[in-house]
Amino acid sequence: MTVKNSLATNRIIMLILLCYPVLLLTVQGGMNALFFLLLILSVFCLYHAPKSLHKDQWDAYTLAFALAMASPIFAVFLSQSYHGEFTARSYDGPSRFLLAVPIYLALRQIKISTLTMLQYGLPSGAISALLVVFIVADHQPFFPRAGNTFVNPIHFGDLALIMGLLSLFSTNWTGRDPLYIVILKSLGLLAGLFVSVQSESRGGWIAIPVVLLTWLIIQNKERGLLRLLMTMVPPLLLGITSYFLVNIVHQRVDEVYSDIVAAWHGNLDTSIGIRLQLWKVALYLFRKNPIFGVGLDGYASMMSTLTQSGFITSTAADFGRGEVHNEILANMAKLGIVGLLSILAVYFVPLIIFLRTLKSNSDTKRTAAMMGGCLVLGFLVFGLSVETFNLKMVAAFYSLTLAVLLAIATNKTIT
Repeated sequence: MTVKNSLATNRIIMLILLCYPVLLLTVQGGMNALFFLLLILSVFCLYHAPKSLHKDQWDAYTLAFALAMASPIFAVFLSQSYHGEFTARSYDGPSRFLLAVPIYLALRQIKISTLTMLQYGLPSGAISALLVVFIVADHQPFFPRAGNTFVNPIHFGDLALIMGLLSLFSTNWTGRDPLYIVILKSLGLLAGLFVSVQSESRGGWIAIPVVLLTWLIIQNKERGLLRLLMTMVPPLLLGITSYFLVNIVHQRVDEVYSDIVAAWHGNLDTSIGIRLQLWKVALYLFRKNPIFGVGLDGYASMMSTLTQSGFITSTAADFGRGEVHNEILANMAKLGIVGLLSILAVYFVPLIIFLRTLKSNSDTKRTAAMMGGCLVLGFLVFGLSVETFNLKMVAAFYSLTLAVLLAIATNKTIT
């Protein structure tokens, strides 16, 4: 049996790639269940693959991706070794990154036509998230923000948004899409945008112009400077129109100004003010423990002491016991320089590989590389205002989608 030629294997993989975006925000535990199912299938395929395939696997891309995905577990282990405190649960989230490596290795040998089933799963996932919003609102009419019982509104909106944007970017991925597929992907985009707005997650909204502009520049990079400048117009018009026509956007953007004014007058117990305080704490703790950090639980345990000393307010401390509200600063404070390097590797190593594979002669591979780059940029922006990978399902979604898109962009098969 080879990875390439098993019809049953291909059918199961196609089904998983179609379903995991749908289950992400609709079924608690669904994302992780399919992640581990695909992992088991990948290990089985790799075990039965000919030895000649294994020799061809470990090129520079594979080595770089494997080291980057292994770095979070390595950072946790070093920090815990330094502090002498070991807890198994600390490896749950980071393990998702490492376990994506064998998935990538197996999928890289699968036909591209099998892997591009993801293009139908992504819009279906965004549309499913929209249905969840309506169901929750119907049962809880005073539910203030889009979300569900197991994902907070920020993560809910961000995940729906990235699925919606990737739906758009997958248009004509393997050839000219028929009208019904164009409709499906358009609905996926609209659903993702709507859910993001209803989640009221301003951090996610910042990703929209960043990711859209990146996509437009890549699409038009060989069409002259004027065309490149024109690509800035649609994201700008989208933002302006949303501000004036969408009440939630108007209100939340205006709150930024009021938060800044409040902070200027000494009131830091606002959304932005609290984040500024928590980021200040993270930088302070990093300076105190630059190599191995204060440990995964060290940040939260410092809140009472810092409140009593007047370093932060009690309101900010309450939020700080939950998270740092910045993925990079959280890794810096908790795991030190090794944590900083690991999270940067998780972002930038795949991003660099995707940028390099944009030069491929295959349109399908270039589209996958563009989608992968936008995925990384989206999560990078999300992580500036919230910890994205403190939920195992989010880490699983990011690492699995990375593995799939990277497997297509660097695929070893012809079709």
